Amino acid sequence: MNKIRRNVRGFTLTELMIVITVFGLIAVLSVPNYKRFMMGWRLNGETQHLASALRTARSTAVMKNIDVVFTFDPGNNTYSWYEDMNRNGNLDNGEYESAEYELCETVEISAHTLSSTTLTFGSKGNTRESGSITLRNTLNRVKSVRIFGGTGNVTVD
Repeated sequence: MNKIRRNVRGFTLTELMIVITVFGLIAVLSVPNYKRFMMGWRLNGETQHLASALRTARSTAVMKNIDVVFTFDPGNNTYSWYEDMNRNGNLDNGEYESAEYELCETVEISAHTLSSTTLTFGSKGNTRESGSITLRNTLNRVKSVRIFGGTGNVTVD
């Protein structure tokens, strides 16, 4: 009698369960770090977007040789800007207003060092005062956008 010998290849149920358990542990341990990463990423993104809106307002003032007023509302976590063609400091009929941007729910405007919640860029891109707008996420991490008086330059700290 010839015995036929088969090579059996594959994984046992025990080996498969060990691999699934290891992957499960890795997933459980990485979720909190992923959430922290995403919260930091959103804070960075919102800060960059705020700085970009300020730079757009400034460049519009220079390009069109007009005043542009940037406004922000810490209570509603929103900001926008408008072209002040007649330089009266108010949004009038016929003056362009940007879309109002609202921060995501995990980021808020926590503080500012400006004298008010409006900032006017003159026709040369300059501003009358220096200051910063600080954003904070729910992990209490903060990032600031700094506006330099005189030049109107905008940086992220």
